[in-house]
Parts: sequence; C-alpha cells; structure tokens
Amino acid sequence: MERVITCDCGFEARAADEDGLVAEVSRHAFETHRMVLSRDEALLLAFRAELNVITPTVASRARTPRTDEEER
Repeated sequence: MERVITCDCGFEARAADEDGLVAEVSRHAFETHRMVLSRDEALLLAFRAELNVITPTVASRARTPRTDEEER
C-alpha cells in the first residue's frame, strides 16, 4: 500500500514502503528546506504528518458558544 504524507509547504511524499518514504522525506527536506535529517528524524516527521491526517486537532473539535439568538 502506498503511503502519502504532506509537508506543511504542500509537498506530497509518496512511497510504497518505509525506506522509500524516508528517502522522499529526506530529499525534500534537504532540497526545499535545507534540513539534513537522519533516518529516525525523517521517520518521526512522517509519523507526525500521518497523525495530523487521522487525528483532528483540538481546535477543530471545539464548539463555539452559541448566542441566545442562535439557540432560538
């Protein structure tokens, strides 16, 4: 199964396996953001990106309070 993660800048890394994902994330990080990543750092970034997709943020779950007029 292909894994796809999206960088904050909009870049999508796609790979069939973990090694490919690490390579894509590392290449993008260096070429675009001038970051040199270890394998563990690339995996951590990929894991965080995947969590952001499947776990809604606290802000998106928060309800805004209704005014009296909206309740009617």
